[in-house]
Amino acid sequence: MIKNYFEVSALPEGRSSSDFLWKPENLDLKYNNVDFPTDVLLHLNNIRRGLEITCFGTVSTIIETKCVRCLDVFPIELAEKIDFAVRLIAGAPINSQLWDEDIVRVDPASGKIDISPRVRDAVLLGVPTHPLCKPDCKGLCPICGANLNHGDCGHTKEKQEKQIDPRWEKLKQLLENKNQQGG
Repeated sequence: MIKNYFEVSALPEGRSSSDFLWKPENLDLKYNNVDFPTDVLLHLNNIRRGLEITCFGTVSTIIETKCVRCLDVFPIELAEKIDFAVRLIAGAPINSQLWDEDIVRVDPASGKIDISPRVRDAVLLGVPTHPLCKPDCKGLCPICGANLNHGDCGHTKEKQEKQIDPRWEKLKQLLENKNQQGG
């Protein structure tokens, strides 16, 4: 994995911004049933006041994943917030990783932060666990497997109710007997 260091000690006093771009393979992005077809962009706004720097911004990319109802592949635009603070302290590690803390201590002489692990985490945490191609996705027909978003397959609810799985037939009979007995 290629490290992308952010040279925080070189930031000017006051407000500034920084942009970073990664290829998905350089961030080791892997997730079940998700493709990462576009680059990952990080736009950071920085505020430096003396030896303290506040960084906040957005990690954005486009992913392709499968709808959990109809199994069609569709794109999702991710835009995840990211923020952290940096404190420049003499004698701090020269190449500090932004991994364990939200406040990172960095040596002002040659201080750099590897921000790629934080960006990777932001992207992976932004992937939805239950992706839907649209909120009213109709899913697949339980009888023939046709995608109901593309049209009706001819299997109406009445036909589906009449076609009971033979393994459930005994349960249906018990329920009918109970209803006939007034229970």
